[in-house]
Amino acid sequence: MAAIKKSKKGKTIAAICVVLVIAILAGVITVVAQNGKKPSVSLYTIGTNDIYETVNATGEISSGAVKEYKVGTVAVVKEVLVNVGDEVKQGDMLATFDTTSIDAQVKNLQSSYNQAKASYNETQASTNEASKNLAEVRKQIKSLEEEAQRVENSLANPTATTRRQYTTRPTTTRPSTEPSERPTRTTSTTTTTERVTYPSTVDGISDALTDLVSTITSLSDDIKTTNEITRVVMSAIAEEIQNGNLSSEAIAQAAGDAMAQAIRDGLIEETQLIIDSGLAVQMVETAVAGVDWAAIGSSFANSDNINLTSIELRLAAYYAQEQLYSVQSSKDILNAKKEVMDTAKDALDSVKEAQSQLAAGWTAAFDGTITACDIYAGEQISVLSGGMTLQNMENKVVTISLGEYDIKKIDVGMPASISTVYGKYTGNVISKAPVATGGSSASILDSVGSMAGISGLSSLTDQGAGVQVQISVDNPDEDIIIGFDADVEISVGEHTGVVTVPIESIILEKTGTYVYLYNEEEKTVTKTRIETGAISSSEYEVTSGLNVGDKIISAPQSTYTEDTFEVKVSDASKGK
Repeated sequence: MAAIKKSKKGKTIAAICVVLVIAILAGVITVVAQNGKKPSVSLYTIGTNDIYETVNATGEISSGAVKEYKVGTVAVVKEVLVNVGDEVKQGDMLATFDTTSIDAQVKNLQSSYNQAKASYNETQASTNEASKNLAEVRKQIKSLEEEAQRVENSLANPTATTRRQYTTRPTTTRPSTEPSERPTRTTSTTTTTERVTYPSTVDGISDALTDLVSTITSLSDDIKTTNEITRVVMSAIAEEIQNGNLSSEAIAQAAGDAMAQAIRDGLIEETQLIIDSGLAVQMVETAVAGVDWAAIGSSFANSDNINLTSIELRLAAYYAQEQLYSVQSSKDILNAKKEVMDTAKDALDSVKEAQSQLAAGWTAAFDGTITACDIYAGEQISVLSGGMTLQNMENKVVTISLGEYDIKKIDVGMPASISTVYGKYTGNVISKAPVATGGSSASILDSVGSMAGISGLSSLTDQGAGVQVQISVDNPDEDIIIGFDADVEISVGEHTGVVTVPIESIILEKTGTYVYLYNEEEKTVTKTRIETGAISSSEYEVTSGLNVGDKIISAPQSTYTEDTFEVKVSDASKGK
């Protein structure tokens, strides 16, 4: 039998088929494996809906009108005319008080206030006068500095001493007069200034000139008079120093003589002096004699021009005077005394108001029921102990606390529903406080709650922080019990036909609000930021970021790690 020869071509085709089958199987296995890694998601198709926005909170029921009676100070109860549970009419007398002790307290506080006010007014007048005098002295300084500069420039051999930039005003050196020519001095009625000596140091010289200026300033309230005394005295001192006479006693005598002559000549008006002219001269002499002119004479005698020496001495005196008036014109002391005066006034007003109220006695502010009374005849009570409460039990309100996100949505007059364990009632917003009370936890809680579609979380805290809002209860019955809690839902707006997204489709992060938007062509989803508006208990209004017909993941998982990834769609639902 002949042998059959097998074809090699058939073997090759078979091998290729095996390879193809293996490749196909591998591809299928890969596709299956890849599909197994894609998250399976349900999609929601964006549509429009109506949102009826509400603010929800829990608050405490109270009467519609409550009056707490407390004394503003310590008082003695004379009579108590009501008991707890008594029904009273508006104007009925509730209690009377003995105000004898308060009368004495008012008198003392009035005296304290009067003293504080007088001290403030005196300081204010002194400060205003010092400010005016400071301006005048600075004018003199500017003028003298300019004059000193001109004198220096005119000297054939100007001094090598470095000087300040001065300014100018013409000066006249008046000759000394004999002691017999001075006005009569008074020595019996007023005590003269005691002589003080100063160390021969820079600080000592500064103190001496400052005290000399203070003495001159104390002689008159008129700035022109004190400036003229300064000019005359310093010119006399300059002449003595320029002549080489550095004896403190001699310089003091010359200064006194010059001042006395200026008073006689009318350059210094005697009527402007606070004390008689003789004592004024004596006080200046004593102050001048206390200065060690020998220690400082060379500082002012380094010029051959007596006019320049006089100017420099007067400038030194005016600089000291400027410092004195600068301190006196400071508002610090004035402000401190005003604070003391205002505090005394507040205390006086508070006690006087309490006195007036207690003298008239406590009367019912409206028809109602006495719900608390812990005062007794003959007892001493204070603002911290003892009082009375009057309530109008016919009207009921619920007080809630809202944070900064929710309070902006609330207006007086908005309709509300009130729920208790016994039933539901209607009402309206009747008031909202102008300021927030409590800590910052309210804002944090309500921020989180607002993003999650839950309002009024702060009203559930112990602090009750936020802005207080009162809601009236229409037609209250015996099931609305004062002191119990009630749930409040306030209708704050209707938004019809708006683009909406379910709350469960939203991801809330610090950076914003997001959804996962589906791309049908690429079978992927992308984390997309949206802007929201009105909120209901189940939906958000979408103001930007989504359009009608878009598809999003209906309930995204917190395990997603990428912003864009492929998904496997299990089913889809549509918006309304």
